[in-house]
Amino acid sequence: MPAIIFDFDGVIVNSEPLHEEALLRCAQERGMSFTHEQYMTRLIGLADRDCLPLLFELNGRRVTPEEHRAFFAQKKRMVHDMIVGGRAEVFPGTLRIIREATVPLAVCSGAIRSEIDLVLRTLEMVNRFRAIVSADDVRHSKPHPEGYEKAAASVGFDPGACVAIEDTPTGSRAALAAGLRVIAVGHSLPRGAFPADIALYVRSTEELDLPRVLGLVG
Repeated sequence: MPAIIFDFDGVIVNSEPLHEEALLRCAQERGMSFTHEQYMTRLIGLADRDCLPLLFELNGRRVTPEEHRAFFAQKKRMVHDMIVGGRAEVFPGTLRIIREATVPLAVCSGAIRSEIDLVLRTLEMVNRFRAIVSADDVRHSKPHPEGYEKAAASVGFDPGACVAIEDTPTGSRAALAAGLRVIAVGHSLPRGAFPADIALYVRSTEELDLPRVLGLVG
């Protein structure tokens, strides 16, 4: 029996646009900016602690610890308000898999734990997951494999017996490095953006069902 480990932003909920919007608003207030293309190719899938230094670098600046804390706190408030305002819509295909699953489930995300818990409580899905590994739970964020290694261990499975569902190349590389089979979904990016050695690419989790996911782990 395998386990399924879900990324959060862009896989369970359509929250990547919220993070991009909040990041851009915070950046613009500080005289910085980035393009949508830069977000999709350089910033998406990164935890804030890794994203913010890169954002400052793209703007020819170096972030100080004080600026990092203030930026992070403001973006956190913005995203929280968007979620509370109902703007984080769940992907129906993912919700169906979660509800139908009879195997252990986990979340491995670069999001902070408070954002994950808020959405899962709203969706009444917290109890569906045996483990949740957030940015707060690891020293090294994606694409480092630590999060997926920890998620697999938390559900009591060898990584090779787990399937990861990811929407970014950064997350896919993390799962592959940890030894998981990876399903990449095109909620955010096309097939060409992902590593060649993923097990499966689908345009949306609407194209998935539980037997197809579980069939990737023999």
